[in-house]
Amino acid sequence: MGFCINCGQTLAEGAHFCSNCGVAVGETNTRTSQRKTVYDGELYKCPNCAERLDSFMTVCPTCGYELRGAKGASVVKEFAEKLEQIESVRTDTNKVYSFIGDMFGKFNKTDEQKINLIRSFSIPNTKEDILEFMILAASNIDLKLYGAEGNNVSSQRAISDAWLAKFEQAYEKARFSFPNSPDFIKIKELYGQKMKQLNKVKRGKKLVFVSIILAYIFLMIFVGIMAYLDR
Repeated sequence: MGFCINCGQTLAEGAHFCSNCGVAVGETNTRTSQRKTVYDGELYKCPNCAERLDSFMTVCPTCGYELRGAKGASVVKEFAEKLEQIESVRTDTNKVYSFIGDMFGKFNKTDEQKINLIRSFSIPNTKEDILEFMILAASNIDLKLYGAEGNNVSSQRAISDAWLAKFEQAYEKARFSFPNSPDFIKIKELYGQKMKQLNKVKRGKKLVFVSIILAYIFLMIFVGIMAYLDR
């Protein structure tokens, strides 16, 4: 059974003209009533046993096949290349705007694109890819921005915060996916080392802040004592 492509009328078997609108019909200009199945998105299957897999799995639950491959590694590489492309279009005008914007907590288009790309990046699934991404993220977390000289509202701090959030997310995914794997030891060591450095810098910032407050208090006490002695 077919349908007229002009008016949608059901066509009789073997008809050459539509009984409703009179348009000539044929095999090439009729729509079949058979429905088509359309798939949206990606379907993940184990390359060893064809078991359907969830996107976060690193090992097939049916046959135990460990999912590895060059595709995940290329995702991290492509991600890094996209960041480089965004940075490459930064102009001198944008740099000036970044400096001015940092004083008011506003970011330019280049900084916003980088932040959005980092935040929206999907953590890879395989062990080596997660490790590769964590190495990339760790190298982009600027520790000095969290110290006494850091600016909490700067564009550089916002970018570093985005990297830090993804760094922690990748670690949690590794801890959830393969906590008993020897590969997790490397990831855990990298995470622990970076977080230890970050906490040390933050503690140093607090000490500087406390020292300034104490110095101010002692100064006020000293001024008060001197004023009292001058009476």
